[in-house]
Amino acid sequence: MVKVSFVCPIFNKEKYLPNVLNALKNQKGEFKKEYVFVNDGSQDNSLECLKSITKKWKNTKIISQTNKGPASATQKAIDLSTGDYIKLLGGDDVMSEFCTKVLLEVMTKNRTVAVFSRYELLKDLNKIKFKNQIPLNLRILENPLKKTILSSYSGTAPNLYCHKTIKKSGGCNLKLFIEDFSLVLGISKYGSFGFIDNVTSCGPSEDPNRIMMGMQTQLIHDFNAALYYFFKENEKIPDHIKILACKKALGRTEKWARRLKKQSIFNKMNLLKLKLFLGNKNYLSLIKQSCLYFYNNFNDERIRYKVV
Repeated sequence: MVKVSFVCPIFNKEKYLPNVLNALKNQKGEFKKEYVFVNDGSQDNSLECLKSITKKWKNTKIISQTNKGPASATQKAIDLSTGDYIKLLGGDDVMSEFCTKVLLEVMTKNRTVAVFSRYELLKDLNKIKFKNQIPLNLRILENPLKKTILSSYSGTAPNLYCHKTIKKSGGCNLKLFIEDFSLVLGISKYGSFGFIDNVTSCGPSEDPNRIMMGMQTQLIHDFNAALYYFFKENEKIPDHIKILACKKALGRTEKWARRLKKQSIFNKMNLLKLKLFLGNKNYLSLIKQSCLYFYNNFNDERIRYKVV
């Protein structure tokens, strides 16, 4: 029987943990379970709540560290995991009871290295109504690197990953704050991805402490930085893929500068896009510039783990 390791980094999630852990404990399916939690320097009562709720759980590990961010906490948990598959779980994400079962079925039947499902944001997590216990509209992507760059595949609770493949790829990039895109980007070299349309998990829609809401600048920066480190470590990736990555990174930063920081259309990112169009082949430098631009004086948000 295969084993699934549930990996859950936690930072100040006390008010969500009862629902999150209840859904985790009630996961259906014929597989062994292992639970690995990393308390990433929480300043509320998350650790006490976690210990209290899981005190009678078997195969459970709880580790605490000073706050280093989700990439560090997630990778530490992965390193301590012994399962065949890694099921990431955010500290405020509530899973359907069939979430893991459905994802595992897709992965084992199609021999993919990752499976992605859908995720919803809700105002009230007590009004969750999951449905569809069988995979819906299954698609298999055989060579996912290009689409991973273009579509920025990422995510935690809605997805399942092959542990051996994570080990091959090196896992989450510890030079970043955000964990999931660097993880997916790394494993995209090693096998196919599966996609289904089932909504398998959800999270709070109006919590400013969620990274996707309260730390948009950090998120966008880290998506670009993940590309920079990936190509720095994989120099033999074909140029046409690097060009796509440059366009994506420069375009992402340019939109951020105009929409969130009210910069003019005549900004450095558009100049770099022009240079790329005219044949500049210093792709790594171009992607790096898309990261360094976040550190200009107009940025009033602190970026953790800057590219140097």
